[in-house]
Amino acid sequence: MGPVRVSIIVFCTLSLCAASSWSLEAAGWSFSDLGVLRLNDRGAAVMFLQNCLTELGYLTQPADGIFGLATRQGVRAFQKAVGLAADGIVGRATWQALEEQMTADSSTYVVKAGDTLWAIARQHNVAVSDLARVNALSNPNRITPGQVLRIPRRAAAGGGGAGPVIYLMPWDEVNRLFPREGIAEVVDLESGLRFKVKRLFGTNHADVEPLTAADTEIMKKAVGGSWSWARRPIAVKCNGLYIAASMNGMPHGSSSIENNNFPGHFCIHFYDSRLHAGDRLDPEHQRAVMQALMY
Repeated sequence: MGPVRVSIIVFCTLSLCAASSWSLEAAGWSFSDLGVLRLNDRGAAVMFLQNCLTELGYLTQPADGIFGLATRQGVRAFQKAVGLAADGIVGRATWQALEEQMTADSSTYVVKAGDTLWAIARQHNVAVSDLARVNALSNPNRITPGQVLRIPRRAAAGGGGAGPVIYLMPWDEVNRLFPREGIAEVVDLESGLRFKVKRLFGTNHADVEPLTAADTEIMKKAVGGSWSWARRPIAVKCNGLYIAASMNGMPHGSSSIENNNFPGHFCIHFYDSRLHAGDRLDPEHQRAVMQALMY
């Protein structure tokens, strides 16, 4: 799977999604459709904002979905950097600037005291060698505070030309588009591997299982050869749409397919999906959903 273009869609009815003549790109949805955000706001949109700011180097604290003082400071720093009024309120202009930064071929990061190239590469989920290459660093161990680095965007394994658009779609809409017993294709964006899944159940997110033993084998290869709870950015292809999502790679609980060599089911999360326990956002899953848009 090659580089993908990114589009944001916040609301879409099932009937429109399913219609073959319907063009989601024509809807023109953008980051700004997530609404105006300010101090003391809470929720999935705030967590998405925090993950964007973290990705761009303007926020260091973990995303918690609460628009606190640190988030406002990060917003102000970003606004100042892009020439906007630094009021700490995320309106249309700020969202548009964030979208431009997040969907560009590369972004920038200002080195801070104590940073290492390895830590910066890990934060942005890129290879140290790629970071050194695009910045023409002959000695990766020599970076200085204040130095501006280009951060290359990730590209899914598999190479090639332009790939499909990946959409950000809220769980309420995905829940209708991908019903129980439905079949979808998962694209693991780090490896480029694809496998099919069947939705078992799940109210707050999708609990799924590999469709066949062959799909289980591909999935296990994608997660590195052993099952893991680690969250991974994925795209879920359903009704022709590629939807930004996150999965863990750990079989657990019950299952319905007896011959797929997968002893249970696993979880797939989408924008604004929740944990079954406590109806809470999972920060790691929401971050991986955001990362899926950047492939």
